[in-house]
Amino acid sequence: MTDEEKKAILCVADFPHDDLHDLTPGTPPDNDFSVAKPTNQVAFGTFQAYVEPYIRHLTEEDVGFLKERGDRLEPYVMPGRGPMHYREVWAREDGLNPRDSMNDHQPLNEPRGSIEDMNDDTAATEDVSSGPLLARLLAAFRHEPSNNQNGDTTDANGDTTMTNGDATAGDQDPLVNSHNEDHDSNRPPTYFPDLSNPARSTTTGPRSYGQLEQRMLQELRYHGLLTPEATPDYDGHFDDEVAARLRYLQSELRAVSAENGARKARVLELTEERMAMQEYNTIADDLDNQINAAYTKRNRTMSKPKKGVGKARPGQAAAGIATSRNTVSDGVKMLMERRQQWKDLIGPVVDFGQWGIPRDTVFDKETIDRFRKTEGEAAEADEA
Repeated sequence: MTDEEKKAILCVADFPHDDLHDLTPGTPPDNDFSVAKPTNQVAFGTFQAYVEPYIRHLTEEDVGFLKERGDRLEPYVMPGRGPMHYREVWAREDGLNPRDSMNDHQPLNEPRGSIEDMNDDTAATEDVSSGPLLARLLAAFRHEPSNNQNGDTTDANGDTTMTNGDATAGDQDPLVNSHNEDHDSNRPPTYFPDLSNPARSTTTGPRSYGQLEQRMLQELRYHGLLTPEATPDYDGHFDDEVAARLRYLQSELRAVSAENGARKARVLELTEERMAMQEYNTIADDLDNQINAAYTKRNRTMSKPKKGVGKARPGQAAAGIATSRNTVSDGVKMLMERRQQWKDLIGPVVDFGQWGIPRDTVFDKETIDRFRKTEGEAAEADEA
C-alpha cells in the first residue's frame, strides 16, 4: 500500500517509518478497559513496592557494594591435612564410631625398616618404606631406557642390550663410585652396592631408611636448598584426589571472581555517570519547584484586592493592574537565571540527565578484558 492509503486507514496525517519500539516504555495495551475492573487487580501499593528496587535512586551503599571485592586470600589457601581420614573426622563430629577407621594403616610419610628387611612377605605390606624425600630422589635416579619394537633396550650409543631390569644390561650403575669390570652393566633400579666389600661400598655400613632420610635432609640444608629451621610437612602434602579437586575449584573460583570483579567495575563506571545525572535532575527539579512556588505566591497575591486603597479613576486602575501583572520580582528573576545557567552549563555534560535503554550490551569484550586485566593485577598485589 502507498503511504496515503496507510494514512487513510490509520486516520492519521503522518506516521513514523522507523520502528520506535525501543524508545517506548513497553507494548501498548490493546484491550478494552472500559468494562468492569478485573477480579484479581493488583493494588498500587503492592506494585510500587515491587518496582521500587528497580527505579530508586543510586546511593553510596550501592557504590560501596560495587567497590567491594571480598576476601582474595583465604578462599585460595589450601587447608592443611589432619592426621585422621576425613570419614573418621566426620564420624566423630556426628558422635558416631567410624566404620572404616584408618588407624590400622601405617603412617604415610614415615620411613620404616631398611633394605635388609625387604622379602617376599613384606614386599606387599607397608612395614618397609622409605621416606618421601628419599623416594623422590631415588625416583629421579631411576634409569629410563627407550625400547625398540622388539622389546630390547637401546642405550645412548645405539647398542641393543637386554630388557629393562636385567642385571647384565646397559650403562653403569650411578650408585657405584668405582671403575670395575661391571662398569657397563645396567643395574635394576632397586640395586644396592655390595655392602660386604668395603672397596666397592659407598657407605660405612647398613643404614635404615630413617637414617637415610635424615642424611638427605642434612645434605639439602648444607647445599642451601633448605633453610636450617625448615622442616618439611609431608602430612600436609597436596597430591591426593581431594587436593587436586580443590585446586581445580580454586582455579575456577579465581576465574569467576575476576569476571565478576570486571563486571562490577564496569557497572561502577556506569553508576558514577548515572549518579551525576540524578544529581543534575535533583537540583533541576528543586529549581523548578522554587520557581513554581514563587509564581504561585505571586498569583495568589495578585488575586487578593488590597484594603484601604482609595477609589481611583478607571484608566489609572487598569494601568496599575496591568503593570503589576507584568512585573516579576527580582527573586523570581534570579531563580530563572540560575535555572537557565544550570541547564546551559551542566546539562550538556550529563546529557541533560536523560538516559535511555542501551541498545547494545554494556559488557562488551574489549571493556571487560580491560577491567579483567586490572582486577588480575589487583588480586596479585593483594596476594603479594
